[in-house]
Amino acid sequence: MYLKKKSYQWPLVFALFSVALVQTSCTTSKKKDLSPAEEATSEVLKGEADLSNLGIKLNVVQKSLPNGLTILMVEDHTVPVISYQTWFKVGSADEKPGYTGLAHLFEHLMFKGTEKYGPKEFLQQLEAKGAAVNAYTTRDYTVYHETFIPALLEKVMDMESDRLVNLKLDEDVLKTERQVVFEERRLRTDNSPAGKMQEALWALAYTRHPYHWPVIGYPEDLMRADVPKLKEFFKTHYQPGNATLVIVGDFDSNHTLQLIKKYYGNIPGRKPPARDIEEEPEQNEERRLTLYDQVASERLAIGYHATAASNDDSYALDVLANVLFAGTNSRAYQKLVEEMQIAGGVSGIAYTPTFPGLFMINASMRGNIPATEAEAQLDLLIRNVQEKEVTPQEIQIAVRQLTVQLVDSVRTSHGLGTLLGTVMMVFGDPDRFTSDLSKYLAVTPSDIKRVANKYLIPNNRSVVTLKPVAAKGASQ
Repeated sequence: MYLKKKSYQWPLVFALFSVALVQTSCTTSKKKDLSPAEEATSEVLKGEADLSNLGIKLNVVQKSLPNGLTILMVEDHTVPVISYQTWFKVGSADEKPGYTGLAHLFEHLMFKGTEKYGPKEFLQQLEAKGAAVNAYTTRDYTVYHETFIPALLEKVMDMESDRLVNLKLDEDVLKTERQVVFEERRLRTDNSPAGKMQEALWALAYTRHPYHWPVIGYPEDLMRADVPKLKEFFKTHYQPGNATLVIVGDFDSNHTLQLIKKYYGNIPGRKPPARDIEEEPEQNEERRLTLYDQVASERLAIGYHATAASNDDSYALDVLANVLFAGTNSRAYQKLVEEMQIAGGVSGIAYTPTFPGLFMINASMRGNIPATEAEAQLDLLIRNVQEKEVTPQEIQIAVRQLTVQLVDSVRTSHGLGTLLGTVMMVFGDPDRFTSDLSKYLAVTPSDIKRVANKYLIPNNRSVVTLKPVAAKGASQ
């Protein structure tokens, strides 16, 4: 689903926003004490969906400035903490071939300082006073976020608005941060078997759409990027008309709005840039790739083209992923790990972001067992769903898990801010998520069967197998 904060390197495997995460512990048939969230969820599952029954009571104040800046505020005085998030609708999908990795590069450049606040000021001014400061880049958007005590609110606004206007961009800064990104890539991709597989899978599955390239970009493209190119990218995307402030926590909305006008009101803004993104053509044949690395056993990654968040099929795909892969009681885990003992682990998730994404499956094999054995068993599990409907009980368990995860995720100011920012980036409507629970509850066994037959077919998938280097030598 769309409700997840994605690390640039692991858009599918590491999802913070857990309404779509399908690697949670599964509900068992054993009778156990329910948590408050589970008890509330059980009541909701008995009747009509009502988020207030789950303890989610929102009063979202939405404002905008004449320069185009969008503001979302939710007051919550439960604890003296504020989450301040700046969302820019720019990710790797907004890049062009030959200049990949710019969106992620700016995640680093934005901390290199201005004339007023130097490179380490976010550390010295905020983190030294207990604030948590970070940022992340995805295929569809970039987020800068701070969590802090209320006394720091005006300081955060001053610093954030200042770097939006006066960010230092020169050759020395570019050279330094380029090398930082190269080292990051070596750690998370070049020297990571799993990272290599993820990058290869996306490149194999997408031929024209910008989801083809990794968020971190290609080294040769980053070497090609110069200061004028960076300034052009910054001017286009890092401006009020392309930004949303999400503020959740212990503050006064009226006072905060006046501060926002003070610090952001005079910054020139323009209409958000149109996204000129080429549509991915339909895949009509299976694609395969074999990689070799220093690993002890084979690994498998499969990606089926799925849909976007705006398509209601995404809800049935989420439930299907949950039934097949959610925890130790899932169908796949029980078959491949417990019963047959051919895999050490298996996982799957429906990733349906702004543009059509992937239904993705990963498995790591035991010992010398080839990945083809896991693939064969996964095919059987999928065929079973395509031919026979899953049970209503399985759907109920899946929806309960997804709902509990949603509730747990939004109980912090940062989690709630992440939810609001995500739906704003994807749909342009911060209230859009309120219908999610009802749509999950509406999923039927026939819906699961239908989406399984529509999306999980061989001609619609790409398969990457990673084998030990020794296997390559033996085959030669």
